[in-house]
Amino acid sequence: MRNSLRAPDDVAYYVIGAAVFVVVMWLNRDNEIQGTGITAALLIFPGVLAFSTMFSASYGLATQVATEREDGTLLRAKSVPHGMRGYVVGQTTRGTLEVALNVLLLSVPATLLVPGLWGSAGPEGIAVMVAVLLLGLVACVPIGFAVGSVFRSPRAVGGWGMLVIAGLVYVSGVFFPISQIPGWAQVVGQLTPMYWMGLGLRGALLPDSAVAIELGQSWRTLEVFGVLGLWAVVGVVLAPVLLRRMARRESGSVVQAGREKQLQRV
Repeated sequence: MRNSLRAPDDVAYYVIGAAVFVVVMWLNRDNEIQGTGITAALLIFPGVLAFSTMFSASYGLATQVATEREDGTLLRAKSVPHGMRGYVVGQTTRGTLEVALNVLLLSVPATLLVPGLWGSAGPEGIAVMVAVLLLGLVACVPIGFAVGSVFRSPRAVGGWGMLVIAGLVYVSGVFFPISQIPGWAQVVGQLTPMYWMGLGLRGALLPDSAVAIELGQSWRTLEVFGVLGLWAVVGVVLAPVLLRRMARRESGSVVQAGREKQLQRV
């Protein structure tokens, strides 16, 4: 993460990405959603937080894993005691810092530009928001490791991985009420951690009147923490297993062949 903050391209990526969402919220600051008493900007904000967390923990992590698989980092990690477990902890920590940076870059300008952004949250809501973000981050990590272990290069992740993320965004309803999508998509969406993360963040930050657009007209707070906790436990158990299985297929000759292909493309 420190290296990323020293790279101008990475810093520009963080700033521009946050700026795009802030501009969208600012443009929708006066557009009220019928029957909720809130503006579209207030509905978008928790969705953006959920999306940025999911993106960092899945797509970003998958790209990182594929890159370090190609350059031999995972092969070296396999050779040291507890290397895979340490790698999982390190990547999760990096993802946590990245999410914290994204939340800061989104929250500060949005607070200044979007009226009433934190008006319904209060200290309890902020605490719930932080808990949902942290639990959601850990819950999304196995998706990143799984996608990263399937593809052998970051370029493949860039194509197919983006399609996976786009599909998850659609069925999870983080940017619009999930009640507005087909029934089959609602069922699939409720199987993903992104849906529950978005629901938990909306419940923490939005007024009670906004619950009218949710399924069952309930924030389902206990279910939010239960499902995300289950995903987090599965991730903690399965992520090292996936990486060890992937690393067993790696060897010096495989890494060297990958480097030669990369040099040929360059």
